[in-house]
Amino acid sequence: MARRKKIEPPEEEEMTSNISSMIDCCFLLLIYFLVATSLVSEKKLDISIPASSTSSSSQKPKIDPGNIYVKSNGVVTWNQDLTVAQAYDPSLEPGTPAYLEQRRMDSLVESLKLLKEQADAVETAPVVMLHGAGKAPHQRIVDVMAALAEADIHSVGLSTTADE
Repeated sequence: MARRKKIEPPEEEEMTSNISSMIDCCFLLLIYFLVATSLVSEKKLDISIPASSTSSSSQKPKIDPGNIYVKSNGVVTWNQDLTVAQAYDPSLEPGTPAYLEQRRMDSLVESLKLLKEQADAVETAPVVMLHGAGKAPHQRIVDVMAALAEADIHSVGLSTTADE
């Protein structure tokens, strides 16, 4: 009988996978998301909504809230009797002196600071109601909120009214 030689199969090399391209892709995705999320910057207005009245607030003297009205043409009035900003002109180029002057509301800031002083005198927080017309320019509402922040008033109520 003939003897058969056992043929041994060649030894297989250890299986390895090349994951360097997968690591490169993951690294690029990580960089993309880091850059994309850092591009979005949001500004926060530090304004809180007034809380409902409680028994402790009834002990303090009441101060009438200030009322700011923004009409559909951009005219801003304080307590319906003092016009603090004229009609808004959207055609002005941002950054020009006329545009910056249009957005300033010095008389409103002075009125708001006076309201804050009156509220501080009786140890209560000043409250302001902002009434915006339905078609009021949004930039005008932002300008009023900037004036509120400049006067350090944080209790603000917002409402929309019919176009005026």
